[in-house]
Amino acid sequence: MIKSSDTPTSVAGMYRLYMSVLIMLPFVPWKMFRSLEMNKKDWSTVFIAGLFLGLYFLFWMESLVYTSVASSMVILSLQPLFVMMGSYFMFRERANILTILCLIAALVGSIIIAWGDIGISREALIGDGLSLVGTILVSAYMLAGQKVSHKINANVYSVIVFLLVAASCWSTIC
Repeated sequence: MIKSSDTPTSVAGMYRLYMSVLIMLPFVPWKMFRSLEMNKKDWSTVFIAGLFLGLYFLFWMESLVYTSVASSMVILSLQPLFVMMGSYFMFRERANILTILCLIAALVGSIIIAWGDIGISREALIGDGLSLVGTILVSAYMLAGQKVSHKINANVYSVIVFLLVAASCWSTIC
């Protein structure tokens, strides 16, 4: 739907996030808002996560202007690789060998797709680059969420972050 739309990426992202918030609202435990034990640093992390997610939407959706959905999605499949690397450096988490082998296979697949896009057009390669930047940004969003996940309900976190991102997309329109 994004690929076939003439809507600017920030507008499409804004509507996508507002719709997600509306769908999620019935599942938010409202009583938890009073009992959130988050300090300023935790709230800063949530806001930074929103920034990363907003930039992800802008880069990834813009990538669809230049490359195919398939190419963009294959590159997006590298997201677990970046989260694994970030988890190792930020949280000292280790992955098992099977996970590492699967992620290497995803990396090889992404390289093959990008190599094939070189032959298609320069624009396709630009789209692949935008998708890669978006993938790194969504990985950073997930790592930020992991940092505060023990302090906030996942639905509450998602609604707050999605509202922040949708509002920032709105501000780019106005």
